[in-house]
Amino acid sequence: MSIGIYDSNGVGRRIQQLRKMHGYTREQFSEKIDISPKFLYEVERGLKGFSVQILFRMTQELSVSCDYIISGISFS
Repeated sequence: MSIGIYDSNGVGRRIQQLRKMHGYTREQFSEKIDISPKFLYEVERGLKGFSVQILFRMTQELSVSCDYIISGISFS
C-alpha cells in the first residue's frame, strides 16, 4: 500500500482543523503543547516541520493518532 508523499500543507491544515474543532485559539493550543504561537502558525501554514515530541503532544491534546495528523488516514 502506497501512502504517498509527505504533504506539509495537508498536515498543517489537519492540525488547524482539529484545533478549531476542539475550540482552541492558536495561543491556547500552543500553550498546551508547549510551543510558541508563531511556531504553531508556521506549522499550520506548512512552512515548518516539527519533532516527534511535538507530534505526540498534539495527538494527546487533540485525541487523534499520529497517522491521522501525518497522512490524513487512521490506521487501525
